[in-house]
Amino acid sequence: MRILLDRLYQIAGLLAGFCIVAMAVLILGQIVGRWFGIIVPSTEDFSGYLLAAASFLALPFTLRSGGHIRVNLLISQLHGVKRKVTETLVLLLSLLFSGFAASSAIQLVVESWRFGDISQGYVSVPLWIPQVPMALGLVILTIALLDETVALRSGKQPQYLQHDENLVQSTQNTVE
Repeated sequence: MRILLDRLYQIAGLLAGFCIVAMAVLILGQIVGRWFGIIVPSTEDFSGYLLAAASFLALPFTLRSGGHIRVNLLISQLHGVKRKVTETLVLLLSLLFSGFAASSAIQLVVESWRFGDISQGYVSVPLWIPQVPMALGLVILTIALLDETVALRSGKQPQYLQHDENLVQSTQNTVE
């Protein structure tokens, strides 16, 4: 199960990276096309869709790799049971918000598909298509938060905390 979950987070991260590369290629194509009088229609729309997809698909991978910004001012002062309780509460609250956002995003995709919502750009796109990566990223983030919560409650150190401690140790080694 661990390998499957880690692979899921990596695939989401790779898809996010692919979206960034696709966005850069699309914008570059528009720039070069202008030199030759060629217009790439709806570049701004598709770039926005790709940026949103990259942002949401990167969330679970970023969580697992310790890349989210955390304010450790309070938590760094806590130790033992108090720290574990605080971390658990923060993870549970994050899980609640992420689950709600994922549920709402799925509902948005279903409603857009059901009502046939179409974008207003030069190239009409069914809105459920760019909304799917957002919902998928939020669902995988919810899974990752649940994974981290279970790890913490079972006595293991969550993956994101391991990165925090590695950073602190490398900083201490540099200072010494």
